[in-house]
Amino acid sequence: MNERPRSDAHGEIQGTAPAATATESASLPRWLSEQLLQGHREVLIEHEGTLYRLRQTRNGKLILNK
Repeated sequence: MNERPRSDAHGEIQGTAPAATATESASLPRWLSEQLLQGHREVLIEHEGTLYRLRQTRNGKLILNK
């Protein structure tokens, strides 16, 4: 059978994220992870006086911890 996607109470289809428009994507700054990490596996990022640790895992994923 052809089952329709379910929507939540707000009318959004479950399991999907809202897509960014081309305008939104073009206006946001973009950095390559290599630019942030500069050859390191971990870097510290200070934001409003708090330090965060950005770490690249063995599988190549990024994790940001407070």
